[in-house]
Amino acid sequence: MSKKKIAMVGYYNYGNYGDELFLDVFRQYLSDYEFVFLQDILKRPFYTGGREALQAKVDQVDAVLIGGGDLVIPTYWTDQYFEEPFLSKPIFMHGIGVPTWGGEDAKVVSRLKTFFQSDSIKHIHVRDVESKAWMEQKLAPKVEIVRSPDIVCALKLPEVQKNAESPIFGIITREQRKGEIRWASVNALCEKAVSLGYRVRHIVAGSGIIGMDDAEAAKEFPFKDAEHFYSENIEDITKAIGECTVLASMKFHGVVVATMYGIPTIGLITTDKFRNFYRMIEREELVAHHTHENLPDRMQRYMPKIPYFTRHAIREKADHQLKALAAKIRATVG
Repeated sequence: MSKKKIAMVGYYNYGNYGDELFLDVFRQYLSDYEFVFLQDILKRPFYTGGREALQAKVDQVDAVLIGGGDLVIPTYWTDQYFEEPFLSKPIFMHGIGVPTWGGEDAKVVSRLKTFFQSDSIKHIHVRDVESKAWMEQKLAPKVEIVRSPDIVCALKLPEVQKNAESPIFGIITREQRKGEIRWASVNALCEKAVSLGYRVRHIVAGSGIIGMDDAEAAKEFPFKDAEHFYSENIEDITKAIGECTVLASMKFHGVVVATMYGIPTIGLITTDKFRNFYRMIEREELVAHHTHENLPDRMQRYMPKIPYFTRHAIREKADHQLKALAAKIRATVG
């Protein structure tokens, strides 16, 4: 008997670390379904052949899963995540968020509202209370919006070994606009780590086209004594993070994965998802930015681990909602 097919809608197969982890999570909970990807990677528009071609693709699947990341963008329409042909099938949204820091465009919000209020929407799950409040106020969908921590919190992580005699300070950077990264602060942070007995590991948390862009940008990394880690294997990237004792990250899912290993992680970006996550785990002292002149002050001789009970609680919440998603899909499409 052939598997039912789910169209996976999100920022997938570009090699962005968090988005590839989302796929691993969904495979973990929805292994009895075949995943189908509708986008034409590296092409613009994202769905070549126009609306009729996209509709023909949607006709071949049993459901649509719009999943993972800050996909509900109030400022512009992406032509990726909320296209009208999707509405011909039952739609499940899971793990999404709203980046509200950029403001909003009334026309975009109105278009999102029309989509979200469709009877085809069967499930909406968000990863933070702030996104839930915005959607309820601005989009008012007909179905209940449920919430739990980022879905990567439920991912089964590979086992790692740490070297107690040579602890690692990991740092994850990413491609930014030319001249945007405050490398002097980043370098000072690394020097502080070395003064406290750490060796520095510079991690490119990406593969594919995103990984190549991040690796190219990493050539500007100024701390010369760092070991550099790059891999096309997502699990190897996760292990490289897990081997660290302390981490600093420009990538949100570097923070999430490290947290689930118990690793205290200094955030190097201050967008909504970073702040919301640190607030949830009650570690707001770790919120920082690569442009802050006092960035090295975040690195202390004793960096408390993320407690087991904190990690266990958020893992269970994420796991519970993913199991509920799987049950709802099975009840709807078989």
